[in-house]
Amino acid sequence: MGIEQSNLTADDLWKKESAKRSFQILSAAGSAVLLSPVIMLALPIIGAYEFSKDNQILDIAMGGLLGVVVSPLAPFYYFLSSIRNIFGVKRNALSVDYLRRRAEGMLCLDFAYSNIAIVGSSGTGKSSLVNALLGYKHDHPKRAVVGEVETTIEPKAYRHPILSTIALWDMPGIGTLRHPSKYFFKNYCLGAFDALLIVFDDRLMATDIDLARKANQYDIPVFFIKNKADQSIERKMKRLSDDVSDTEKWAYAVSCLTLEVKKTIYKNMQQFGLDTNQLYILSANTLLEFIILLQQPQQKDALRLIHEKVFITNLLKTISEKHKNNSRIYI
Repeated sequence: MGIEQSNLTADDLWKKESAKRSFQILSAAGSAVLLSPVIMLALPIIGAYEFSKDNQILDIAMGGLLGVVVSPLAPFYYFLSSIRNIFGVKRNALSVDYLRRRAEGMLCLDFAYSNIAIVGSSGTGKSSLVNALLGYKHDHPKRAVVGEVETTIEPKAYRHPILSTIALWDMPGIGTLRHPSKYFFKNYCLGAFDALLIVFDDRLMATDIDLARKANQYDIPVFFIKNKADQSIERKMKRLSDDVSDTEKWAYAVSCLTLEVKKTIYKNMQQFGLDTNQLYILSANTLLEFIILLQQPQQKDALRLIHEKVFITNLLKTISEKHKNNSRIYI
């Protein structure tokens, strides 16, 4: 399947947008008209300070000051206005009613259910995560199809076998020729869902950032799922000495993985102003074991979890609150 721009990482997007913002900021400051009122501005000998030919220097120098300048304030007003335009969050004007009608018509979205969309690039384990949340093993007749290449062509809903008012939607991979990222959010009416689970592997992609930003415009809760943690941990454990116990190896590997995520994905989320409290490191395979354990508590094997338990807890709490709020509106 051809790739559109899904190979653009969150780091690439940050560099691109930072360069664009810098140009806009410089343009805004440079085009400001210098008018009164003015402010008196001290210039410390340490730290950042500002100075330009438009400032009037006062002959005051003492202690920790290089001097004091009189600076016209009008340029800053203009600058601040421009900054707000650049960094301000633009709320989407489309009404909730319109979105719901569109989703009902295009996807047959049933609002009697809490609808959760599982989204992300192809090959990140979205379908495996759907099966894990459903508690379906690989041989279950109703499981979502899993493959190394793109296997989900169209959105498909799966009713949860136990939590009967929850529907999990396995979405196609974003950023392919068949499903371009530019129109993905709109085409699949993601603004009408109750939550988005953005699934990724080693790197957060620009398409993931785009989905999260658009979801925020519609006040849709977003969960960031760093999937396939078990594979990363297994690779790290193999490099450790056999003299170390298996539990110690696992703990060390998890620690290393956590630091890697903090330096990359966590940093990306901070850069784009996304909620880092909704970042989860987990494995769909381990999550499946955990869901099965909840149904079969007599299982004796110890289960090693990272964020699987807290993810389920927070997801259900969020969906429950969303359901209560929607019920108040649409009764």
